[in-house]
Amino acid sequence: GAFQSPADADNLKASLALLGIEANIHTTEVADKGVFHRVRIGPLAGMDDVERTRAVLIQNNIPAVLVKEPHPSQEMP
Repeated sequence: GAFQSPADADNLKASLALLGIEANIHTTEVADKGVFHRVRIGPLAGMDDVERTRAVLIQNNIPAVLVKEPHPSQEMP
């Protein structure tokens, strides 16, 4: 999730923790839109973990988008 309110981001992070899912909040500024607080899960070890986590989110009516980021060792300098 992405929220303009840090309290909303904290609430989602807490809800995820109650489900056994560890999340982090990343704060970023979006051009012409202001500051957003993004709640992110991961990195996850593999697709089995992704599918298990996604199933828990779906069961709890929490929408999610899969974001694939390059592994730190694969990033370009």
